[in-house]
Amino acid sequence: MWKWIKRLFGKRSKTGPRPASPNSPSAFTASSTSAASTTTYDERRLNTPNKSKRTITPTLLVLHHTSGSYNGSVSWCMNPNSQVSYHCIIARDGKRTVLANDNARCWHAGLSSWQGVPDCNSYSIGVAWEGDTYSNPLGEAAMESAIQYIAPRMKRWHIPMSRVVTHQNIAPRRKNDISPADAARFKSRLKAALN
Repeated sequence: MWKWIKRLFGKRSKTGPRPASPNSPSAFTASSTSAASTTTYDERRLNTPNKSKRTITPTLLVLHHTSGSYNGSVSWCMNPNSQVSYHCIIARDGKRTVLANDNARCWHAGLSSWQGVPDCNSYSIGVAWEGDTYSNPLGEAAMESAIQYIAPRMKRWHIPMSRVVTHQNIAPRRKNDISPADAARFKSRLKAALN
């Protein structure tokens, strides 16, 4: 019995995910976890000032990478001078920071268009991974944490796989994130998790 308890609440890895204690303030609700995963990831919620006053109904999900560090990217999105924000930023180890509610009009897409409809900020959720996916491809924790965040939102807002796109897809002359290899790997994992 004691061995089981020690395993459940044992020392946390400095870089990896840990099981969340049921009393932990960072423990996920059932809607935040993927049915395929038994690992939960730390999530914190902040309220970025970098969003519009009007709300949106999301019908598109845009994948980004930040190019910078996790903490630096979160700080940048909390700085009103940056004029940049995502709905969620995910660290390499799976930690994530939710910066705005799903129906907030965040400023992640910039000059953009999808299937002839401009201004993707007005109808999309923006999710970003820490770093550069070309030089440092996504690992298990980063992908699994993203699935835990994204899958419930796709269900809630009825967003099909065909409307999960990259920043490069919606702004091809300006942006190259995320890497096509990581986009393909992640979409394959996400599709499997949704089935």
